[in-house]
Amino acid sequence: MARKKVTRVLAPLPNRRALDKAHHKTEALTAILRDVAVKNQREQPRAFHSVRDVAAHFHVPVSTVSRAYRVLEQEGLLSRVRGSKTLLQGLHFDRQLKVRSFVGFPASVSRFVTLQDYRTFFIRIRRELRLRGFAAATAFFEPGEASSDALSKRFKAYEVDTVVWFQPGKEAALTALHLADMGIRLLGVANDSYCHIPCRYQVRRESAIRTLLTDWKAQKPDRVTVVESKEQRSAALDETLHGILDELEIPWSVATYQNQRSEAFVRELQRKKTGGIIFSSSALVSKFCFRGPDAVADLLQAQRVALINGPVSMPFARVPDVQVDLVTVDWQLVAEQIVDDLIDQEAFQSSGPTFFDAEAKLRVPLSAFAQSI
Repeated sequence: MARKKVTRVLAPLPNRRALDKAHHKTEALTAILRDVAVKNQREQPRAFHSVRDVAAHFHVPVSTVSRAYRVLEQEGLLSRVRGSKTLLQGLHFDRQLKVRSFVGFPASVSRFVTLQDYRTFFIRIRRELRLRGFAAATAFFEPGEASSDALSKRFKAYEVDTVVWFQPGKEAALTALHLADMGIRLLGVANDSYCHIPCRYQVRRESAIRTLLTDWKAQKPDRVTVVESKEQRSAALDETLHGILDELEIPWSVATYQNQRSEAFVRELQRKKTGGIIFSSSALVSKFCFRGPDAVADLLQAQRVALINGPVSMPFARVPDVQVDLVTVDWQLVAEQIVDDLIDQEAFQSSGPTFFDAEAKLRVPLSAFAQSI
């Protein structure tokens, strides 16, 4: 029987000017292609742009495109087949495969594209599931889809047994009810926010933040600056941070980003007379890195900066050779624990949540973390 042809009906690649100004071509190209892949996923696999086509379009070496494709393969978006063809993975998987179980993952498109820790969780747990005999499918969703029955219907169509939801927001509550009605088990993983559904696994940052700020207090700063935004924030993490600052009696003030020009705001932080700058939102820092990477690099050179919600990537600029203070999570440990619990059914026991404590990293090279995806 003739082999069924895999067709490719993809939107054109974005204008190459999106890459021209980038200093770190591989990371910039990876971010561009990740966005293209996520927006073009359908139920079944489809042929993706070839390495040579992408290289010719963006005027970059084939080796640069190959490195970007390897990252997207690790993330489960692309796969290589014989004949050097690249496939964009489909959302549907074959129930006839002999596997332990089928696990589904809801993933916010915007978070997956912009947040390094968010992507890292999916990379680590999908890899661990595959190594341990599970099948996994990621269902990318846009704002609004998770607050309807669209996601639950997709998971029913995929015939998943369990859904693992990382950083479930308020919109997850309705989908959780639909999944329960369908008999699909749900495991929540809380990272930096309040649990809007029962979360079997939770990341705790309080101890790491206290360790970091205790070191800051030893430097006797006159005042530190906390950068916040009403749109990109975690109320739970902000509350924890404010409480520890007050507990340690460290004077602090808030610099609020209100949708002004990103570069101008970051430049203002750079000139600010302060004992240090704390970012509690990785989403906000990522926004600055995309819109004003040079300004962010200069800020990191000029001020002591703490990123308490994890490292960020700088896809449109070379990661500066600077030291920062970080609060990091061992996502490999998280992935291994969840998969262990799925195998022995501990994940579904009502013994209370499993906690993972984050770790403080003081004065470490940002490049060592920003590129370790």
